[in-house]
Amino acid sequence: MLKLLAIGLLLSLSAAAAFAQTTRTGSIPVTDKLGPEVFVGYSNLQAEGLPSGDQNNTFSNNLFGDRTGLHGFNSEFTYYLTRHFGLTADFSFNQRRRSFTTTVAGGTATLQNSLDTRVVNILGGPQVRFPNQTRATPFVHALFGVANTRFEAEAEQTTAGGTFTNSFTTNATDFAMALGGGLDINVSDRVALRVFQIDYNPVFLRNRSINILGQAGAIQPQRLESNRQDNIRLSFGVTIK
Repeated sequence: MLKLLAIGLLLSLSAAAAFAQTTRTGSIPVTDKLGPEVFVGYSNLQAEGLPSGDQNNTFSNNLFGDRTGLHGFNSEFTYYLTRHFGLTADFSFNQRRRSFTTTVAGGTATLQNSLDTRVVNILGGPQVRFPNQTRATPFVHALFGVANTRFEAEAEQTTAGGTFTNSFTTNATDFAMALGGGLDINVSDRVALRVFQIDYNPVFLRNRSINILGQAGAIQPQRLESNRQDNIRLSFGVTIK
């Protein structure tokens, strides 16, 4: 995963360099001002280790083995101390709610499934940009902080013998990073379009225990072992300088 991300980022920066050589400044000036810069845009988090919905058993052993796409937003505040170097504070919110119905046990039972996943990143760290005499400004950053991951699941099973419900909620805050970069295209002295930003966003989940609400209201404790989520975050939007 890290190798693929490094190759993709290298290709992106190479493309930006090629663009910079062929696109010269004209009526739109290029700026590399010191001071604050704000980015706000759409974010798509490809989250690993979160359920996308097991069509046979919602609470199977593979529950946390899927990858699912969460939609949301990403905002960043960067203060450039020099022409190239700045410090960035990053916040992103991604969520997805899903409901679906499955039939199990040869058609003798029906499952009404509900899944709600939310990931919040709060990160900060250095950012380096590469201003030039064109509209294109590539940048890279290494951000560190925490991610809060909340997941709620409920499965209501209806059979000839009645209706039974299984459910659980897990909520954890763990160390996280965002390693990546992107490309801004200046449209004026103060506004740029961030055409893409891609981050490798690992979250280091700790050991934790959850209580699963089983049939007849029985509580079934279960332990989730520590693991690393290898998430990928994609963003685009507007940068205000």
